[in-house]
Amino acid sequence: TCDSEPVHTPGCIQAHGALLVLRLGDLRILQVSENTLRHLGQQPAQLLGQPVDRVVGASGATRLHEMLAQVDLDRGPSYAFTLPARPGAVDLDVCVHTTQGVAVLEFEATGRDATATEGDYFERVKSAVSRLLCAGSVRAFCQQVTDEVRGITGLDRVMVYRFHADLHGEVFAESRQDGLASWLGLHYPAHDIPLPAREIFKRIWIRPLPDAAGPLVELLPLANPESGQALNMTHCALRGASVMYTEYLANMGVAASLTMPIMRDGELWGLIACHHATPVRFPYPVRAACELLAWVASLQLK
Repeated sequence: TCDSEPVHTPGCIQAHGALLVLRLGDLRILQVSENTLRHLGQQPAQLLGQPVDRVVGASGATRLHEMLAQVDLDRGPSYAFTLPARPGAVDLDVCVHTTQGVAVLEFEATGRDATATEGDYFERVKSAVSRLLCAGSVRAFCQQVTDEVRGITGLDRVMVYRFHADLHGEVFAESRQDGLASWLGLHYPAHDIPLPAREIFKRIWIRPLPDAAGPLVELLPLANPESGQALNMTHCALRGASVMYTEYLANMGVAASLTMPIMRDGELWGLIACHHATPVRFPYPVRAACELLAWVASLQLK
């Protein structure tokens, strides 16, 4: 039944972050994740119907208005700002995108290493891209992709998963931690990646799942109170994962995953699939670096 599951409208998010849905006109809060007290210090009932500056302050609201006026946010989330920590809490990265006439705000702990800077990631991606441009064959290129992504993320296993004409998949390249069994050359049936998931990967460049066994929290209310529609969460980094996918990962001993598409001529050629044996954070700079590598891989592959 996986092909009939509405994975783009789960009505829930991963509990390590919080989400707000805003009316575009005045940025008043229409929907909230039920865990706002934990992350934002206010109960859902205190936030519904309120202006967003109640959470992000006047300067944050001004920044959001500027982005909505100047940036095309329908294509996916953009980093807006980092919300300073409340007493006893942590700094939160805030990303925003638009869909169905609303703005969606996602809040996640920065997870940043205090010793790392944005410039470090820029230099690492720059070096990685230069090496990708030198590959002499498709297989060598894909192997380099796995090596570069693993070098940036530090994850246990990174694979390039290539789709065949009948849509079944093959582990075409792999970079893995010493001691792990190789999955290189293994083939998996087409229905392991259901059609709804394939369609989503044609529209997004990265899918983080830092804790596959972690709890999910629902949106309140479940439907937009003004349109009656369920929120399309295609572009939400926090989008709740299908229980079928999380069980699939558990069966392989995988606790966290990070996935990027490889596109060719508008179609899904394959995936960059990353696995880790323990839950792990994916800070925004790491995700941005991996997104860029997925773009380059897609452009260079052809």
